Formats: sequence, structure tokens, C-alpha cells
Amino acid sequence: MYLTQLLDFDMSKRSYYASFWLWYLHDNPEYDPHATVEVANAKSDSVKFASLDTSKGVRWHQEKHGAVLAEDWEITRFPFDRQKLVIMVEDGQSDTGRIRFVADSKNSRIDPAATVPGWTIESFDLSAQDVTYNTSYGDPTLSEDSVYSRIVATITVKRQGVRLLCSLFVGFGVAFLLALLTFFLDFESMAGSRIGLCAAAVFAAVGNKYALDGYLPPASTFTLADVIVSTTFASILLAALAVVLMQLTHKRAPRFARIANLLLCLATFAGYVGVNGYAVASAA
Repeated sequence: MYLTQLLDFDMSKRSYYASFWLWYLHDNPEYDPHATVEVANAKSDSVKFASLDTSKGVRWHQEKHGAVLAEDWEITRFPFDRQKLVIMVEDGQSDTGRIRFVADSKNSRIDPAATVPGWTIESFDLSAQDVTYNTSYGDPTLSEDSVYSRIVATITVKRQGVRLLCSLFVGFGVAFLLALLTFFLDFESMAGSRIGLCAAAVFAAVGNKYALDGYLPPASTFTLADVIVSTTFASILLAALAVVLMQLTHKRAPRFARIANLLLCLATFAGYVGVNGYAVASAA
């Protein structure tokens, strides 16, 4: 395999595009890989420039693929994630009793021009493996399982996440600052303004959450994005609770109200910055 392009990384649709050459060397005149080999994890695949050369003492097939490939993106550390993109090539008709692939690792690589904006390509690996399907596909000569030979290309890419962190999560930072500002307003004469800032913070956070959900696929694990979202809403909740608490206590115990307001402000600031700072540093 010679990989020429990596494009259209789409996490919400769980896919990406790759363009690559495949070649096959063998001496069986009855075997035509152009007719039976498939990219097993492709959503769509177009093949062109299929050729056969027998002038070099071996049957040498070549073909170029342009495929949209399914990918289960790992987003736990997003936007500082490292992805292992996989391309699986397999004969769709012949099991290991007839065909067994051997990877041409020596000649397989990525074109140096195949750069991906916002990502760093770290490595490329090509290997052969056997894959077992828990069915005989109706073959009367098999008792249960079918085993097929597969070539697996693994491309490791690392996201350059600082800019994406700033652009995608800026709304949560704004929401946090709006919530934090409420602690500095007078809780006797500006209670309405404090409530208004809390409401504005909620709208900023919810809007950013919708934009983020449209960018990322659903995840079963607690991600860095979840940490930032959760701490932002927790900060807004603390600011709103502080407004209620101040209204209940500032007339009867003004000193206690001022101290409680200060402590809640410090706790909100320290908790938000500390938790998110640690989460970002661990992910990066």
C-alpha cells in the first residue's frame, strides 16, 4: 500500500477519506484480486487504474482506491487526541484455505505530501492477520467458523489541539467569566443584574454545548470535553445559589453574607481553574 491522501476527518459522521495504491504479486493465473478484494471497513470505495503486468515473471496487479472509511474515533482526550486510523483489505470470496496475504511492509508507506492540516502523522504500519467470522456462510464443508486473510494498515495521527481548544470551548470560558462577575456585584442593590448575568452565562454555555455536540460523536466514556462542560454549568449553579443565599442573609447578617460571597467566589474560581487545568494538562 502507498497512501497518497488523508482528507475529510469527520468525527460526527465517524469517517474519513483516504486515497491509496494497492498492489498484489502472485503466480496463480486463476486469481484476480481486482474482482474479489475489498476494503472491508469502507463506507464507499472507488477503484481506478486497475492493471495487470506479467512481463516481469510474476503476475503484478495494481489499482488505486479512493475510499470513505468508517472510523470509531477515540475522543476521551479531545482536542488533544491521538487516533489510530485503520484500513482493512480482505478477499471477499476466498478464505485462508485458498488465499493468504503477506504484507509488503518494505515498500509500503505514506506519501510525504499527504499532510493533514491540524494533525501530525506519527507512524504507518502494514501487517497481515487472520480474522475469524463466527459463521460458515452456508459452506457445507465447514462446521462453524470461517477464517479469512486480511491486510491491516494503521496510520497514527496526533491532533494539534491548542487552537481547537481555544475556538471550540471559548463559549464555556465566557459563560464562566459571566458567572464569576456576579460575585463582584452588590447583592443588595444589584440582585437583578446578578440574576441576569447568570442567565446570560447559561445561554452562552448551552449554545457552545450545541455547537460542540454537532462536532463530536456520542461517547460512552467521560471525556475532557465533558469535564469542561460539567464544571462550567457547576460554576453557573454556584453563582445562582450565591444570589439566593445573599438575598436571604444580607439584611440579618451582612458580615456573614460578605464572607460567604467571597468564599463562594474563591471556591468557584479555584475549582474551575484547578479541575480544568489538571484535565487539560493530563490530556495534552
